[in-house]
Amino acid sequence: MPKPRLFAPGPTPIPPRVQAAMAGPIVYHRGPDFPDLLQGVVRGLKATFPTPHDCFVLSSSGSGAMEAALVNICSPDDPVVVVQAGQFGAKWTALCKAYGLPTDIIDLPWGNAFDPKAVADRVRPETRAVFVTQSETSTGVLHDVEALGKELTNTDVLLVVDGVSSVVAHPLPTAEWGVDMAVTASQKGLMVPPGIGIITVSPKAWEAVERARLPRFYFDLNTYKDAFQEGRGPATLPVTLLRGLKIALDMIAEEGLEAVWNRHARHAEAVRQATIALGLSVFAESPSNVLTAISLPEAVDGLALMDRLRSHHGITVGGGLAHLRGRLIRISNLGYVDDTDILTVLSALEQSLRALKWTFQPGAGVGAAEGVLGAEI
Repeated sequence: MPKPRLFAPGPTPIPPRVQAAMAGPIVYHRGPDFPDLLQGVVRGLKATFPTPHDCFVLSSSGSGAMEAALVNICSPDDPVVVVQAGQFGAKWTALCKAYGLPTDIIDLPWGNAFDPKAVADRVRPETRAVFVTQSETSTGVLHDVEALGKELTNTDVLLVVDGVSSVVAHPLPTAEWGVDMAVTASQKGLMVPPGIGIITVSPKAWEAVERARLPRFYFDLNTYKDAFQEGRGPATLPVTLLRGLKIALDMIAEEGLEAVWNRHARHAEAVRQATIALGLSVFAESPSNVLTAISLPEAVDGLALMDRLRSHHGITVGGGLAHLRGRLIRISNLGYVDDTDILTVLSALEQSLRALKWTFQPGAGVGAAEGVLGAEI
């Protein structure tokens, strides 16, 4: 039986140090040790975005953090703008519609990145917020949040960013880029199992929180603000996951945030160059360092390729979503991944492609990746 290896864009592989921390004795969330744990996690998260803004952990998935962002800043009938260029951008649309907000949808072809000026041009004086995704995991696209933040400078609109997959792989300096709320989650670059949603809140967003009238209870950020000042949560937080998250944040700090960003960039570029060397193409026009979406020719069945990787090599990768099912695969290099892991998945990809009769020079993909991994970028 092949050894299981995970290259899907979340959940991602968990470091042994994190697993060991979570296997320790349970922490009482009302006990004397919990405030130090919670405050240490918050400090580590603020350093990792990086952000000087208030930061909260929620007992939820990333989707819960997205909903928390929306309900805390919007009132019924607030106009909003949503950019969707893939399945996860469309989640913002679904959330806005669920709460009955008038939603101006900028619907882009999958694989395309948004034009920051074109997005800003859709904003009206009455627009409450613009909801965007930094790294669109369904397509492998990186959107230019920094440029959009500059376009929205000196406006009253709030910029809300889904950084669920991008945080750790890419910088998201919220204050510097004019991001009023950013969300992420534990199971991506933070290398912890699912169950923790994370949200940052700027002073400008807090002003909106005080005015917002959408119903909220479990995700009311005012209750989090009050509770966190006392070193506790407003309800039971996932204490075991928080212990793991504290260790994961320590590991990120030990490696150095710039080094972590550079590692993700090296690994993503290695996969991209291998893709080209194998006669395939990268799907995204502006690729993210979170994962590589590889377009497959008609001669290669993506579902069969994924099955071959899993059954013969123990490797799980992401597949194409919605209308791209079977037409691409998504190889993640997010989180606890090293150079040897990258070479392993690419070697398995070569063997699986050969089994499916795709023709290329043997070793071309691995060789191209080695060229990237052996150089500084």
